[in-house]
Amino acid sequence: MIWWAPYVGLPFGDGPEGVTCWGLVRRVYAERLGVALPEYGEISAADLIAVAKAMRTGAAAERWRAVAEPRELDVVLMSAHGHAAVAHVGVMVNAGGLLHAERATASVVVPLNHFSVRTRIRGFRRWVE
Repeated sequence: MIWWAPYVGLPFGDGPEGVTCWGLVRRVYAERLGVALPEYGEISAADLIAVAKAMRTGAAAERWRAVAEPRELDVVLMSAHGHAAVAHVGVMVNAGGLLHAERATASVVVPLNHFSVRTRIRGFRRWVE
């Protein structure tokens, strides 16, 4: 079975059944890698700009490495539609595919060159133990 298949189609939201983009990344990292990423509880998951700042300045910052060539389970940093700042994240499922969740689509896998994400990608991060 494809490891990412159970994550496709999860509804978007903060509730018990739904996931936000950061919530999806946290879930994948917990279930696939055994890594408990921070919730950033005082920051709304919808405010990924603040989450990105917390990642850069928080204890987990030393664990994230920028990479030029993404691989499976790397985090993809993206802008929100029409904005330059990082405000959305997803997870690489393979060398060319991205798992992410947005209100309009729920959680989906798309190629990195898909029209909905290709111009929004701002970088890739790898978790380093």
